[in-house]
Amino acid sequence: MSSTSRPLASSVAVFYKNSVLLGKRIEHHEGKPVPLGGYWSVFGGMVEEGESLKEAACRELQEETTILLEPSVLCPITVLYNHGVSYNIYAYHACSLVLPVLNFEHTEYGWFKAEDLTSFPYLIDESLVEALNSYVSDTD
Repeated sequence: MSSTSRPLASSVAVFYKNSVLLGKRIEHHEGKPVPLGGYWSVFGGMVEEGESLKEAACRELQEETTILLEPSVLCPITVLYNHGVSYNIYAYHACSLVLPVLNFEHTEYGWFKAEDLTSFPYLIDESLVEALNSYVSDTD
């Protein structure tokens, strides 16, 4: 990675019918604030050396929710640039309702209609909402 390139992160937006699975991020870890702590988001994290973007997205989803996916089932949504990181977002369309088992990185989860995220009453990144809504409207 060159000194001018951004660190890479990948995530998965899990969809079931017209809803998306989101998790509420912890606010602090080991006494330090977490970026976007307290925000609702899709599940993901940093790409490790030797991983593809899709492999990283699947690994992070499994670590954070115990949901196991193969990289080949992911569809790209967009890339967001946040806190100096290139954040790659992929979609997965579940055949049935998935109930995650969260690790320490999230305090709760919920299934939300993507169209309702524009008036979401909790902390959520607006660029994520725009990306999810755009994706959902393109796939309808």
